[in-house]
Amino acid sequence: MGHDVWEYTGSLVQRHKNKIIIEAYFDREETPVDKLILREGDRFIETYFLDKWFNIYEIQNQQDRIIKAWYCNISYPAKLFDNTITYRDLELDLLVYPDGRQKVLDIAEFEALPLDNQVRSKALQALKELQEIFLTNKDYLLTLD
Repeated sequence: MGHDVWEYTGSLVQRHKNKIIIEAYFDREETPVDKLILREGDRFIETYFLDKWFNIYEIQNQQDRIIKAWYCNISYPAKLFDNTITYRDLELDLLVYPDGRQKVLDIAEFEALPLDNQVRSKALQALKELQEIFLTNKDYLLTLD
């Protein structure tokens, strides 16, 4: 915690008061995440919130742009500096498949972090909020302002 893990460039899609949406392309070798395989060239529509404890990546297949999954990071709210978005990851993640299946990832890593009760509570509440969002409406870009 506290060090850069990923750094890459993206293009601004939309900017709202408390939400930034960018488009980026996966530039790493094949990476398995649960039953999902991230491939070089996969399109990511990434939504960062300045007032919520998570971010959401819509992952699309590189060839046909069919949605492969949504990958949600539980994190401190994002920060915007000039043209750079940063966030502090809290290890806990939610993976949502197009058929609605949800998989919580990295629970042990989250539990091992030295977090105070307030931060831990906010992170778990963010996970619960995300799970509800994807149970009721996958069009989160319109519902989360």
